[in-house]
Amino acid sequence: MTEQQDLNAVADSQKLADPAARWKSPSLFIFRFVFSYVILFLGSFSGFFAPLSLPVAALSKGIWQVIVPWVATHILKVPPPPLFSDGDGLGQWIQFVGCGVFAVVAMVIWSVFDRRRKNYDTLHQWLRVLLRYALGVAMFTYGLFKVFHLQMLPPHLAKLVQSYGDSSPTSLLWIFLGSSAAYSAFTGVAEMLGGLLLFNRRTTTLGALVSFGALGHVLAMNLSYDVSVKIWSMNLLALSVVLILPDLRRLINVFVLNQPSEKVEFPSLFRSRKRRRIAFVIGMTCLVITLGFRLIGVANGLGRSYKRTPVPIYGIYEVESFSLNGTLLPPLLTDETRWKMLVIERSGLASIILMDNEPSDYLTSVDSTNGTVTFVTNSDETVTTAGATRLAYDPRIIERRFERSIEADSNAGQLLEYSRSEPDELALVGQWRSDVIEVQLKRIDESEFLLLSRVFHWIQAYPFFR
Repeated sequence: MTEQQDLNAVADSQKLADPAARWKSPSLFIFRFVFSYVILFLGSFSGFFAPLSLPVAALSKGIWQVIVPWVATHILKVPPPPLFSDGDGLGQWIQFVGCGVFAVVAMVIWSVFDRRRKNYDTLHQWLRVLLRYALGVAMFTYGLFKVFHLQMLPPHLAKLVQSYGDSSPTSLLWIFLGSSAAYSAFTGVAEMLGGLLLFNRRTTTLGALVSFGALGHVLAMNLSYDVSVKIWSMNLLALSVVLILPDLRRLINVFVLNQPSEKVEFPSLFRSRKRRRIAFVIGMTCLVITLGFRLIGVANGLGRSYKRTPVPIYGIYEVESFSLNGTLLPPLLTDETRWKMLVIERSGLASIILMDNEPSDYLTSVDSTNGTVTFVTNSDETVTTAGATRLAYDPRIIERRFERSIEADSNAGQLLEYSRSEPDELALVGQWRSDVIEVQLKRIDESEFLLLSRVFHWIQAYPFFR
């Protein structure tokens, strides 16, 4: 370095170290907005960071329960939506836009009453601490569930017999990711790495860069395949950008301009060593508790996921014969009454596919002692058998929905007796609505499907494309 460059570097470091250094006006306005928005957003969606954020989540829920219905009724002129949904519901969009609007209002008020402020160096350091741990917990959590193959599960039975053309983009993406435990673990490790690096302030920039790359991939998939978590992934990506921006010039110098980068100082947030020690212990305790609950969630997920014991008549069954009121129905493709196939998932969720390939979704309750199975129409059209995989693997959801359906209408169930003459054969007999049916079915071995049976190959002269 030349003498002039040395002097400039010293001047820059002194300027950075000077607590009275004045920020430019645009920087002050931007910081006020960003700080306000981050606090509002993390407070509104704080339920994700439970259990330690439960008080904040309860307070924010009470506030939004007033705001969301009012906005829907008086501004959007639509019926009040649910405050929370399994995706980007109208309630979430109102909260998202509301956070932005309130952040602008807070910025204006803040700017009026604090217009003499020279900088927000200390508050910026606290903001970075909050962002590091919030984004770190999110990245670690999502990565952890991917590593254990619990977020995108393997294709369930209904997907194996559904045509590609009838799959939604989201479902197709879910099956693509869920079909490979190795790829799921690979993406999970990347996300966990980003999260773990964020927990140390010296590796914050590296963690933010890793998280930015992983989240950019996630957001691209969410937008491209219409996955209903766009709001959450967009905001997590934005949080990583906020962490990267203060070091952007240094990154450009090193990776683009081939210039040296100045040393980064890490000012302490507490004056005394005792306070720093207390803050560290409290912070680490909270982090361990939070991550501990995530590990408990993984353990529970493994216990009720695709590895659990399925219901007794689980499987894909092809109908060999179908009798209606004593009359044997031929397998005509135009018949809208005769069954073509029966699919019963591990959880007891079922699909009856008619000859015209029209599926109907059911909740089942199997009584293996008496040899009966009760079918109840699945009235929830938002998530069907051919949709999210968790319904196919989690019996507790099916049990709760089944019980609610019976409580609402005690006559809703269709009780059929079942029997087996061979392990791969199933017979169903009983009254189905106003008719009496007798169905003979033969199980299809799902392990023979190419999607499940095709294994890894080092040597293949041509792509195996089927």
